[in-house]
Amino acid sequence: MTRASWTFERTPEMGGPTGTAYTNTLLATGMEPNEVLAREAIQNSCDAAESDKKVRVVFRRVTLAGEHKKKYLKLCGLDKELKGRRKALKLPVSNCIDRISDPLAPLHLLFVDDYGTWGLHGNPVSSRSHLFRLLLSLGDDSKATDSLGSGGSYGYGKSVYSANSGVHTIFAYSSFDPKLSGTTPKQSARLMGCGYFNQHDHSGEEFSGRSWYGVSRNSGKSVSPLTDKDAHAAALQLGFHVRGPQERGTSILILDCDTTTDELRAAVEKWWWPRLIDEELGLDIEIFEDGKRLPPPRPRKRADLKPFIECFELAVGRSVPIGEHQKAGAPNKLNDTELGTYGFVVLGNEASKIDSLQDAVGRVALIRAPRMVIEYFDSGGSLSAACVGTFVASSEADPALKRSEPAAHNLWDAKSSRLGEMSPENRELVQAVLQRIKAGIRRFAAESAPPIPDRHDRLSFLERLLGGAFDSPTTKPGGKGGSPADPIAIHFTQEPTLMPENGLIAVSGKFRIQRVDDKNSVKHVRVRLALLVQEDEGLSKKDPIEVKLRLVSNTLDASANADGSWVLSLAVSNKAEFEFSSAAYNPDWTTHVQVMVEEGQ
Repeated sequence: MTRASWTFERTPEMGGPTGTAYTNTLLATGMEPNEVLAREAIQNSCDAAESDKKVRVVFRRVTLAGEHKKKYLKLCGLDKELKGRRKALKLPVSNCIDRISDPLAPLHLLFVDDYGTWGLHGNPVSSRSHLFRLLLSLGDDSKATDSLGSGGSYGYGKSVYSANSGVHTIFAYSSFDPKLSGTTPKQSARLMGCGYFNQHDHSGEEFSGRSWYGVSRNSGKSVSPLTDKDAHAAALQLGFHVRGPQERGTSILILDCDTTTDELRAAVEKWWWPRLIDEELGLDIEIFEDGKRLPPPRPRKRADLKPFIECFELAVGRSVPIGEHQKAGAPNKLNDTELGTYGFVVLGNEASKIDSLQDAVGRVALIRAPRMVIEYFDSGGSLSAACVGTFVASSEADPALKRSEPAAHNLWDAKSSRLGEMSPENRELVQAVLQRIKAGIRRFAAESAPPIPDRHDRLSFLERLLGGAFDSPTTKPGGKGGSPADPIAIHFTQEPTLMPENGLIAVSGKFRIQRVDDKNSVKHVRVRLALLVQEDEGLSKKDPIEVKLRLVSNTLDASANADGSWVLSLAVSNKAEFEFSSAAYNPDWTTHVQVMVEEGQ
């Protein structure tokens, strides 16, 4: 096996970037470190996706303590190399090197593995190779021009890995198609370690702060990665999952990483939900803690994200507005250029009870081709109605919007100096997008009627419940100049309640219907209840979940039909009590209870 070691770069005669240039780039972004990590790591993987494959990213967190920790750091060579330079390197306080002798202080390793990607192919010494771009270069923005719809464009995304390491050290292990290795003989796997520290003096020499783990060449002036069998052997020792010939992609190991799996899951949900729910592009995320598989991200389960997801589905045409509380459309073109599409929704009354939604009011999720949320854009000022939105950029607008983003890709900036590299109309385009988004949501808020009450939607002889229970106030006939009130009211005496059932869930509840008009006639009505599944395009009426509906009242003239509905006679002030329970169904499904009362038999 080829022997690998750490080599610290001596400061070049003509200067060059120091190690801290790699770790400081994405600091002070206004986002939590775990959010920056989730955003950039997944973006790097998505940008490296093979054209016909869905990207899968696996986060694995491993914790070592006591002698296991000591042996691991010795295996990495860090106990010797970093300890001797500790004072000069100015590492973060309380890092694993300082705590190496403390048996109670754990060492956290975070592995980020991607599959369905190209891997770090190409000649390692070529500035065009994937390995060179990821580990050796800084500020390479070739993706801004040679990758249509890519997420990154600065070449700083790799700094997110070292910035999340307590010792600013990472290892990269990759498997790729040998036809793309760019070397003779051909290679199919590589492993290399990188440390990014501050510029310092050591043993009378000046060092740039950059260091590499690999095979030293040219008297320490260059370092080559371990390859093929040597790469796989080192990967196994370091705790990587060793890749087979067809398991192409890249794995990153972040040493001494305090980011938790819960933080990662929440960050992935917050910023990558558009791609997670996008069937065309898609993204699979798996999370492990010390070998145990944990629940994956589930953005549809988060109350603070549901309104933005609803807006996204309106914007991309998966659903259509069903009332004044929803709107979909496209801003006016700019010089015949399509800008994108939007979806806006007014938040219901229930939103006022959810703290996390209060900060979302007036914000619009900005999305480009990679399907990551760039920013939850604040439309500014107070709105006449509490609403949110989502804007999806067009393919025509994507290049200019990408060039307008800073290194953290967290906003669209019409003043960005990089737009000066493009024709003048591109700066105007970015400005127009932001102005029209802001004007659009404010106009929507002003034009929207007050939110439709969450708990009832009244129709003559037809009352339905969508998404939960509602209380129907007693109605009275309209007065002079008014309109007749609906003759029947529905009131839920027990709101729909979810119950676990052998790993599945079921719903049950009770409701009452009542005559509230002042006519003496007897009305014959039919009462039905359906439990419908929410799908991307709306409620599915093809396969409703089986529900049993039972009449509790025993004083009425009533009979049950074969389809589960009831026919009964209601005189003035009559009340009919019903209870219902459903068959068990998948807990991941979103369901809607729908009650219908129709005149006649």
